[in-house]
Amino acid sequence: MNKLSFSLRSIAKPAVSAALTLSLLAPLQVNAQSSEAADAQAESDTGLLVTRGSTVTEDTQSAQLQKWVYIAQDQRQSDEDRAEALRQLARYPSQNSLVAVVRGLRDDSAVVREAAVIGAEPYQFEHRWRMVSPLLNDPVLQVKMAATTSLIRDFGNMSPEQQAMMENPTSALIRHLSEQEDEGMQLLLADIYRWHQEFGRASRHYQRLLADNKINPQIWLSMADNQRAQGLDSDALVTLEQAIERLPNEANLHYSKALTLVRLEQKAAAAKAMQHAAKLAKTNSYFWYLSGVLQESVNLDAAISAFEQAYLISGAPEQLYAVCDIYIRNGHQKTDACLQELGKIAPEYVINELQSKRG
Repeated sequence: MNKLSFSLRSIAKPAVSAALTLSLLAPLQVNAQSSEAADAQAESDTGLLVTRGSTVTEDTQSAQLQKWVYIAQDQRQSDEDRAEALRQLARYPSQNSLVAVVRGLRDDSAVVREAAVIGAEPYQFEHRWRMVSPLLNDPVLQVKMAATTSLIRDFGNMSPEQQAMMENPTSALIRHLSEQEDEGMQLLLADIYRWHQEFGRASRHYQRLLADNKINPQIWLSMADNQRAQGLDSDALVTLEQAIERLPNEANLHYSKALTLVRLEQKAAAAKAMQHAAKLAKTNSYFWYLSGVLQESVNLDAAISAFEQAYLISGAPEQLYAVCDIYIRNGHQKTDACLQELGKIAPEYVINELQSKRG
């Protein structure tokens, strides 16, 4: 359970239309971070990637999910309402959400298809490619560009055949963004260069953006990601430290710094940075979980406290498992109570596996 699992995707905003910009901003507003710090994720029992860090209770989330799934597929609803439901489903990935998203991607309405691209965001690339790639040839420009923006982030994970399919749509998107003056659109352009592995062009673009605005944390985060993508972790650390000097209360900067320090094998410093990120973010359960993971080899009491805080925030079963796991491996006095609580929701073999770890 105690494994670092980092998402390398971000939710960026294309400059095709106001509606498209708002649709791609929806998941960004939930957890606005760099591509490395995007929607921190873990695997569910279905094997789908799901977002962590929500303070919504399980019952409330289930009710909300069913509401959006229903609206997204109800042909009696307006296109705008169905599109909004599909955008919201990016927050609630599940089998039911997936069915609604797949149908939305095939809908006659361009507004619905465009929103369904957002709804597909939480799922693993291999599944997203099968769902979204047909829209690279969509007759509506807005839909085509939304699909391109969604898929280009995984360019480095694509096969040569998939990369070849991306070239024309990506070139068209770059041309379009090059004509935009808005800072957000120019940041997306720099990100497109980075995802397309044009690191030099991306770097120059980020530098120009920083020259005009040094208080936008996303520019700093993206520039550090560009350095990380080239294996320049020491340079990325310098960039993040410069950003933190200007923006000391931005939790995502400390989060990205922690992951950079992990790659540089500076474990104690990484644990400190992640703890700082968790304290600044306050209610991001995933940050607290990662703080626990990193603190365990540095400060056991701090690690236990972080795992407990993660579970208190989210109520997620996998984070209760993490609490029980660290309890049982360290002979904590609350071990039996934790296992009893976990036993209410977990299969017997899970409990037996944990029991086998008793010292």
